[in-house]
Amino acid sequence: MVGRDMSRRRGQHVRYLAIVALMILGALVAACSDPAAEARDLETKGDLTGAVSLYKQALQRDPDNVEILDAVAADLTLLGRHDEALPIQEKVVALDSKDVQTRVELGFNYLNHQKRVADAVRVLAEAAAIDLTAQHLTFLAQAQIVSQDMKGAEQTLRRALEVDPQYEFSYSVLESLLVSQRRVAEAAEVKDLALRHGVKLESAPK
Repeated sequence: MVGRDMSRRRGQHVRYLAIVALMILGALVAACSDPAAEARDLETKGDLTGAVSLYKQALQRDPDNVEILDAVAADLTLLGRHDEALPIQEKVVALDSKDVQTRVELGFNYLNHQKRVADAVRVLAEAAAIDLTAQHLTFLAQAQIVSQDMKGAEQTLRRALEVDPQYEFSYSVLESLLVSQRRVAEAAEVKDLALRHGVKLESAPK
């Protein structure tokens, strides 16, 4: 009886050790599995849809990871899934007060796909305030034009020219704005100003 009992105990101990080993192995496999890393690998291969799916798995573990949220939003934008990208972009800018690129993408999502022009102006103004460049100011001016704030757009564009006198797009948008208001002489002055800074503009549509 004693011999059988010891044998049974040894068998139970071996089974216990085997179960523990399997649990440790499972934990190691789970730790090595990194959906975000796999998603980045898929991105390099051009599989943005697969990358989005894996990023979403990663977000289940860490829903406020700004880096992953930003990557998902960018991939969805590239895929043209703007409605799906919208709440993720909004979450990114809420979590990261310095993220300029997502603010720009969110602004144009509002402007071009959501018909939320006032929100576009607000977010693009934030982007320009964080990183004052002629490009960001011109993006803001475009939203102001859509919102029918022509005076504000003109002021923003003239500020853009001060920030970077060689940024061609600012001249183009300002010239087009002035021509649309039949301010032809002022539009010509903008064209001359561009030339003085080495920027040659195509004629604005009349």
